[in-house]
Amino acid sequence: MSKKSLSEDEFKRLVERLSHRRNELEGRITIDSVRESLAELGLSDLLRENDIEEVSKQVSREFQRRQWKNYFGFALIVIILVAPLAAFGGYKLREYIVANLPQLVGLDETPDSSKLLELEAQVEKLTANQTELENQLENSQAEKDELNDRIQELEVENKDLKNRTNTPTPTTVTSPPIETTETIETTSTSAASLASFEAQGLVYELKGCQKSNVSPNSQTISCILLLKSKQENVKFYLYSNYSGTRRSRIFEAGKEYIATRVELGTSRGTSRVQNNLITDVSIEATITFDNVPLEVNKIEVFQISSYLESSYYRNDIKVEFRNISLSEK
Repeated sequence: MSKKSLSEDEFKRLVERLSHRRNELEGRITIDSVRESLAELGLSDLLRENDIEEVSKQVSREFQRRQWKNYFGFALIVIILVAPLAAFGGYKLREYIVANLPQLVGLDETPDSSKLLELEAQVEKLTANQTELENQLENSQAEKDELNDRIQELEVENKDLKNRTNTPTPTTVTSPPIETTETIETTSTSAASLASFEAQGLVYELKGCQKSNVSPNSQTISCILLLKSKQENVKFYLYSNYSGTRRSRIFEAGKEYIATRVELGTSRGTSRVQNNLITDVSIEATITFDNVPLEVNKIEVFQISSYLESSYYRNDIKVEFRNISLSEK
């Protein structure tokens, strides 16, 4: 049933609708006008029945694509604007919940004592594991240092073997017999030396030998030397019991006793020591023999095994002192 009157709002909507339709029609060209234009251009013979329909569909698709692109851009702008506000609102909401409703987020103002004990046990366990790992690290470092020392010893020995083919034979120096009945205080640097001589630019000065740590069955004998390089700064090795050919020893009454310890300056070892000698500066060395029988009251021969590494000589040097009296320490 048609209405015979319109309200003011309905009239306005009708005007808007008709205006919109007019605008659409103003932008369109009738089919007859299209045919006339094509005839003027000489293209009417090429026109097919579905050409106009295909063009309309293509334009419609492009129009829809532009619309979707506009919608997407608008939605993206909205998301960019709204996301920070939503995040800020969520953060504020969480602050409010934590402050007023901690039980909702797993926060309890009265923690369980059993959980605290469990955490303390875990902390103690972790601390113990840390201590164990630190000890293992220290042991590994010590083993590494020992391996490095052994590598250095092997390198020196290898170098010695190579040098033996193109260097002079080892030097062996024997001191004249020491005829003395005096007791030498070898602990004093000002005491007179028993013997002193030079070999390959090195001066070996024996200060004396003394016995200590006397027990019912054995004693310790220590011989003190002063060593000095007269030509240049050199690297010097002193052996106690490094190998079958590199060891210091004493002889008395047909018995041989091998050194057990050696010191050279601040360097100490049970097989060998190494130090750098400065030109014309003496350095003290001590070669010790442990578990020597009590009947040994003097030394027939004291043989020192050493090695010199310099610009002019790289080989062993063996020095012998004879007829040495022992003093009490």
